[in-house]
Amino acid sequence: MSESSNSEPCPSCGRPKPEGQRCVYCATVTDLDMKSLQTDYLKSESDKSDGTNLPGSVNVFVQKTGQKIPLKNSKVKIGRDPSNQVVVADDTFASRHHAWITFEEGMFWIEDLGSTNGTLLNGHPVVKRQILSSGDKIRVGHTELSFEVGKS
Repeated sequence: MSESSNSEPCPSCGRPKPEGQRCVYCATVTDLDMKSLQTDYLKSESDKSDGTNLPGSVNVFVQKTGQKIPLKNSKVKIGRDPSNQVVVADDTFASRHHAWITFEEGMFWIEDLGSTNGTLLNGHPVVKRQILSSGDKIRVGHTELSFEVGKS
């Protein structure tokens, strides 16, 4: 998994990042140009839209409504904005682009995207990206979600 010579590991998370630039994963939204974050996200979305790398069936359940949202991409955004894969439109305490779930190196991760009210994982604040396991409870705003990975 060696990257080109124009990249270096991020000192915080260890992911490859362009040499001399901030890590898109570790920088807060206030430090980033939101347009570049969206562009990077949309590029990765089109690259991995078939979900073949995800193990089994992966779903997020909205506790209040019982809605089941299948996750089909290696990067899934959560928030109020309709462009997110997991939309919590009726929760004014959730940010437009609140958090995302990524699947990298065989593991799922949850990461807050600099949201106003923060993201909780099993009742604890998500300060930096954290490993996500089946059965974990995620709270964005006042919405509680359950993360489930089933075998296929």
